[in-house]
Amino acid sequence: MKIKALIFTAAVTFILNGCMSMPISTMYKMSQFSPLDIKPHELKVAIRTNEAINIQSGAVQISMDVQSKGMEKASGISKSQLDEFGPLDIALKMNVRVLPENKKGFAPILLDDIGDDERLTILSLSDEDAQTMSDTLALVRKYKANGIKPRGSFGISTQSQCFGDFSGFDELEVDVFIQVDNQEGYIMFLEDIDIIEEANDRDLKMLTTNKCE
Repeated sequence: MKIKALIFTAAVTFILNGCMSMPISTMYKMSQFSPLDIKPHELKVAIRTNEAINIQSGAVQISMDVQSKGMEKASGISKSQLDEFGPLDIALKMNVRVLPENKKGFAPILLDDIGDDERLTILSLSDEDAQTMSDTLALVRKYKANGIKPRGSFGISTQSQCFGDFSGFDELEVDVFIQVDNQEGYIMFLEDIDIIEEANDRDLKMLTTNKCE
């Protein structure tokens, strides 16, 4: 990934709001990561787990927050500039939709060491949400180009109720991959995470019936 100034905090959270068992290579790439590198129409999340699990749209949520006090009054700053670069307070929360299965299009990394009883689910933003996110990033770049540095965060989280019925499982391991643009491709984000064990460790009540909207 391109190295850029971290205007945002890459507050990436996954599987019960914890970054467990993240590969070292991913930790390095995330340390170089700026949300401004994201191409929202190419942003994808891949989940690999037992084939009996029917992951639904909404299982992954993307969030982005942007705040800025705007351009400050100073000598040489016009009223039109102050109006154009006013305060920002943007909060985006977008459910990621499940894409139709296309095994021929799976990247090799997604199929590496996949079990015979496992399946892949690919999720992406809707065209409308991707455009909203693109417009937000373009606005941040515009502010930055004019000497203003908005603050904010980018996050990924899961909704366990969208994983379907896993009442028959004592454990349920999940691998998670992310892609911020087609050129970079997927990276392993989380590996062999038992979401049932993690829930029990945190005294969370896991929903056993799919209630995802």
